[in-house]
Amino acid sequence: MEKLVLIDGNSLLNRAFYATPLFTTKSGTPTNAVFGFVKLLLKIMSDKKPTHLAVAFDVHAPTFRHKQYAEYKAGRKPMPDDLAVQFPLLKDLLRAMKIKICELEGYEADDVIGTLAKRFSIPTYIYTGDRDAYQLVDETTTICFTKKGVSDLLELTDENFRDEIGLTPKQIIDLKALMGDKSDNIPGVIGIGEKSAYTLLHEYGDLDGVYAHIDELKGALKTKLITKKDDAYFSKMLATILTTAPVDAELSDCILQTPFPTAVREKFAEFEFRSLLTLSIYAEEEKTVSVRSTVEPTPEIVTPETVQKAIEIFQNSPSKTVACDWTEKGFAFYLSEQNGANTVTEYALPIKQGLLDVGVYEYQLSPLLKAVFGGKKRVIAYNTKELRRKLADVEIAFSAPFEDVGVLKCITEGLSNTDGLDFCLTYYALPLNARAYGVYRLWEIYTGELSEREKDLYYSVELPLSVVLFDMESEGITVNLNVLNELSAKYQAEQDAVTEKIYELAGEKFNINSTQQLGKVLFENLRIGEGKKKAKNTRSYKTTAEELEKYLDEHPIIEPILRYRQIQKLRSTYLEGIRPLIKNGKVHTTYSQINTSTGRLSSANPNLQNIPVRTDEGRILRKLFLASDGNVLVDADYSQIELRLLAHFSGCKELIQAYCDGKDIHASTAAQVFGVPLEKVTATMRREAKAVNFGIIYGMSAFGLSKDLSISTKRAQEYIDKYFETYSSVKEYMQNNVATAKETGYTTTLLGRRRVINELKASNYVVRSFGERAAMNMPLQGSSADIIKLAMLKTAQALQEKGLKAKLVLQVHDELIVDCPKEEVEEVKVLLKNAMENAVELSVPLTVDVGVGADWYDAK
Repeated sequence: MEKLVLIDGNSLLNRAFYATPLFTTKSGTPTNAVFGFVKLLLKIMSDKKPTHLAVAFDVHAPTFRHKQYAEYKAGRKPMPDDLAVQFPLLKDLLRAMKIKICELEGYEADDVIGTLAKRFSIPTYIYTGDRDAYQLVDETTTICFTKKGVSDLLELTDENFRDEIGLTPKQIIDLKALMGDKSDNIPGVIGIGEKSAYTLLHEYGDLDGVYAHIDELKGALKTKLITKKDDAYFSKMLATILTTAPVDAELSDCILQTPFPTAVREKFAEFEFRSLLTLSIYAEEEKTVSVRSTVEPTPEIVTPETVQKAIEIFQNSPSKTVACDWTEKGFAFYLSEQNGANTVTEYALPIKQGLLDVGVYEYQLSPLLKAVFGGKKRVIAYNTKELRRKLADVEIAFSAPFEDVGVLKCITEGLSNTDGLDFCLTYYALPLNARAYGVYRLWEIYTGELSEREKDLYYSVELPLSVVLFDMESEGITVNLNVLNELSAKYQAEQDAVTEKIYELAGEKFNINSTQQLGKVLFENLRIGEGKKKAKNTRSYKTTAEELEKYLDEHPIIEPILRYRQIQKLRSTYLEGIRPLIKNGKVHTTYSQINTSTGRLSSANPNLQNIPVRTDEGRILRKLFLASDGNVLVDADYSQIELRLLAHFSGCKELIQAYCDGKDIHASTAAQVFGVPLEKVTATMRREAKAVNFGIIYGMSAFGLSKDLSISTKRAQEYIDKYFETYSSVKEYMQNNVATAKETGYTTTLLGRRRVINELKASNYVVRSFGERAAMNMPLQGSSADIIKLAMLKTAQALQEKGLKAKLVLQVHDELIVDCPKEEVEEVKVLLKNAMENAVELSVPLTVDVGVGADWYDAK
């Protein structure tokens, strides 16, 4: 059965904008409204299964209503910039979907929709957030009104309209004629509100009926209606949706064509709608693939009958490179120089999942894997560290030269890379059915974008580092199970005791982990904060630690609740969370080179970089990790590396001199800021100066510093002002960082690593301020990451060249930890210190503190 859906594009995109959290693409373009619109569009298609669909938009030009009444819709707030830029994006997407766009100068989207709804006598569904459209409901037209956001819908039909609204569809026009409409600035009859208008229409039917019986009315109501009769009929004209507009659209123009062309998936990739890329709403891949204006034939997938045949193809190819993709579904490779210029062939060996499947069993791949990864051809893959892991599991060495497309992507884009291979292939319109070929094309694209400095960063640092990280992951670090059990038991007992204390103070048992139940107990039952009201449009109270700390002095229950959360995090994250990850007495964290935009390494399963270090309780957790049997841990930690980089980059003479003279930088800063001799600096002064020093690095505001030091915002601002007065070149350096980032869109590190900062383009002040802080800090944090990576490479190389048994096992922020035989300790201490302190040459010395101990706690 034919079915038409008409969408009010302006209304729904506006609703989607406010209902969907603001997010942007990597280039800084807001796309949240488009995403919300698309989600509703797909839901409409699923629910209504329309055969025809059109989207109507307003045109930015005066309508016939404006020409008759200049004040029509006057006073409306201007559209936010972040919403305005999404209209052309949505229209481009709709064109890619081959969905009919209808707009007509001089008319509103309502008029276009009204005209189409009455022009075609088939079941029609109008999706809008504008109540004006209520008047269009009839035997064939249903209004789907978005009550909240874009998903909470009220369906109004000819049958249920009066029950839901209390009037007939046609009476909606007369309602507005009487009471007016503030949103559209329709005057109506001044002094008549909604209740009076409803009463009149129930009694007399319509506006004509009201005036036909005007003599039956009395008092002020009658006077208002008589004196404002012209306004009433003029308002009725303004409120009436035109159903005979000259819209250029026939029913055949509105046919919904599904599945969508692959161009739609490309648009979703461009907008970074990852969750939509894998939906089965697209047509089959087109026969040719366009990649940056380069047309390649679609690869022909060939499945060799035997593994030996694939090995012969590989070995006989003159190509010096081989691109690979290895998943649970199969192994595929692509050789760049083969079969002539006009043929692209990818060789795929599907892995059998069952006896009757086509392909080979995984163990049968071993001869081919040895030939590829143990050969001399350069191997190109998306994640080579993961490939090494899979090869190690089947005892195959990865000795071939290699390239890593995932790492390349991170460097060339200047952003963290959390995208998978499928996303990258889709983004560049590469075929998903020829992934190895796609890997090769991605390698060509990304390497073509590398600057000379980025090439050096990639080939000299990141590629060799991936091997070092793999070795560290494979080695792992030993866990002290006795300490783990002791700490688990200790904190379980304390958590039980704290739980009982909370129940006692609350006067009842409840789920402490439930925000809703906790909020009810604190703010309703106990009346903390004088029975604090819930935030508007939320179902629960705000119970973050920061929020609860405000009420520490109001009720004794707050302190045990905060302690409960601390214990729970210690147990769930760092104790019981680590237990299932222990294998043969060790944990093997996974390092990532591409998950952070600053270039810092991240760690997962377990995240050892997240071990708390600021509290004694957090530091105790380091006792969990110890050296292997007969060994000790050698720990080397950079001293104030980011502050030293600040001195180097800013050229601040006072900071450079202090570091070159080996002075206590925090005490020196305190002496300068507080205007006292160095010997008169107190512990409190030094602590406050330390907070200022590190706060400056992270672009901390006076408000943030005041919270850290428990002082007034005014006093905190005085500290910051005095700091910049003392170290004026630091302030100039910070300002230049922001200015350069705004001009170029990115900042760079010591080794030329770029970080693109899209937040600087945001119209939202909070988002833009975050971007400015990132621009200030990234060169310091990113350069610190560069330096520790160079130190890791130097350390690993030195250990290997000297034939030592010691192994690098951990990297945590500015620390390197080596598992070392006792007889090698002195040599490793010197080696580690030299590697770290001489990783780069700065205008200030890099200093390293080295410690030795049986476990990480003692070594630190």
